[in-house]
Amino acid sequence: MEGIKSQTNNYYIHGLPLKSGNSVLFGKDIIINNDSTQNQQLVATCSAFNGWLYVAYTYYGTYLGDHYPFFVVMKSTDNGITWTQLISNMSPFPYPCTSLDIAVTGHDFSNLKLFLAFVPSASPGLNYGNLYIWQYNEETGAYEESLFEDHQYCGYVSLSTDFNFPATNSNPQSLGVLYSRNFAFGAGADSLIFKSSSNGGVSIDGWKGVAKSVNHIHKVALTFGRSASYNAGRYFAAWEEKTNWTSNLGHIYTAHTEPYFNSSFTKPVKLDSIDATALGNAKNPTIACQYNNINNDSSNLTEIVLFDKYIPSQNRYEIEGLCNKQATNSNHFTTFSLNLSNDSRQQPSISFNTFDSSFMVTYYDSTTNKLPFIRHNFNMINADSWQIVNSGYNDSSSLVAPYPKVALSMSQQKGACVWSLEGDNGNGIAMFDAPYSDYTGIWENNDINSSIVFHAFPNPCNTLLTLDFELLRPSQVTIIIYDLIGNPIGIITDKSYSKGRHLLNQNFSKFACGSYIIILKTEDLIETCKLLIVR
Repeated sequence: MEGIKSQTNNYYIHGLPLKSGNSVLFGKDIIINNDSTQNQQLVATCSAFNGWLYVAYTYYGTYLGDHYPFFVVMKSTDNGITWTQLISNMSPFPYPCTSLDIAVTGHDFSNLKLFLAFVPSASPGLNYGNLYIWQYNEETGAYEESLFEDHQYCGYVSLSTDFNFPATNSNPQSLGVLYSRNFAFGAGADSLIFKSSSNGGVSIDGWKGVAKSVNHIHKVALTFGRSASYNAGRYFAAWEEKTNWTSNLGHIYTAHTEPYFNSSFTKPVKLDSIDATALGNAKNPTIACQYNNINNDSSNLTEIVLFDKYIPSQNRYEIEGLCNKQATNSNHFTTFSLNLSNDSRQQPSISFNTFDSSFMVTYYDSTTNKLPFIRHNFNMINADSWQIVNSGYNDSSSLVAPYPKVALSMSQQKGACVWSLEGDNGNGIAMFDAPYSDYTGIWENNDINSSIVFHAFPNPCNTLLTLDFELLRPSQVTIIIYDLIGNPIGIITDKSYSKGRHLLNQNFSKFACGSYIIILKTEDLIETCKLLIVR
């Protein structure tokens, strides 16, 4: 796919490159860690408050003649253009990994922490083992003690945090851990466990049982949700249950903490029973919730669960969607579909964009070997009609089990996608792409005066704000902050800057909560962004 130069436009996402029909282009696929000897699998991603991107994956390697799973974490500080290795560690057990996830907490560099959760198998071919959660401190550049371990036949794990909009009774933020556990393998005594930290991952200080089942609990998913009227914050869980370990299909459930992030969970709801054609034909759930300081049009917050639904008569999968716009106090789920054709579609991933209040989704179209990217406003009016941002952003069609993931890029205020590409030698390759190809694409337009990149993060902002702008030539730059009625209330900078990227750190503690406009001016261009200050 050819990238094109970004351009100013009236489309809903400002400053992105367009093709005919106002469809956003992604850029060139980026190999995160080019090592053909590694079979890179279980790729996961997240973004820190300052826009740094992290990607984790596992591969099966050798150490002193024996095989072990290794865990690698890569970091990008330039929106995914280049990646450096942050962590490479060997698992304590010599068998392949069942599950892996990654998350961050921290609202400034002094408390930025990275968490890696993984479950190496206890024996070859088994989907359970010990659960480990390791933590890494970005300020010190070193591992801290293992945050948590569970050695009782754990299966799958999912992490989530509230660092962008912290729960009211966390300090400074909370971390949630959801995982499945089988106390007696094969005896049908599975449990779903939720552990939480109220102190930004310093320690685990909360524990709740989510569900028990005579069936087997497999894949799990966790997310955080909040709105203006329900700003205490809650964690929402989704999971699959199967009648036995070898079953490919089963049931999908959801529940959430109520009324706080570390409260007990509500009674589980069996989501696949809402659609008779999905009952018992479901797997691979993913979940996302609205989390910001506004209400949806039901004066509540929106929850969405997606999963694979098998259609026996056609021997294919499609993606089933369930939406609840009163997620804190109602089980009023309605179904919707992401299927725009008879293609086989599966392996969905969903994330909420706090900057434009939309849900972002990617998935695997195994008929066309494409990874589409779609979005929908959080009010979910006409829930079956999703905006196609890109019908297939991957450049290579060498896909077998890509399991694409989407996360919010905090600096770009848009999605960031990772997946596993099938390499020439059969090894997986961790890949990255995102819908801001002014960073990842190839410039076609040589007019260097036609564009400028300008972002402010984190947005919403509490106290500290970073202004990020990139100049294509040396320029005089003036940045002024205005209130909503157009009064200038502060000059951030007014001087000459060299070509390239610049970061300005500002303290906004003297400004009251509310909305502001920041305007950047050069000799040729004016760029604006809206800033929300919350405390």
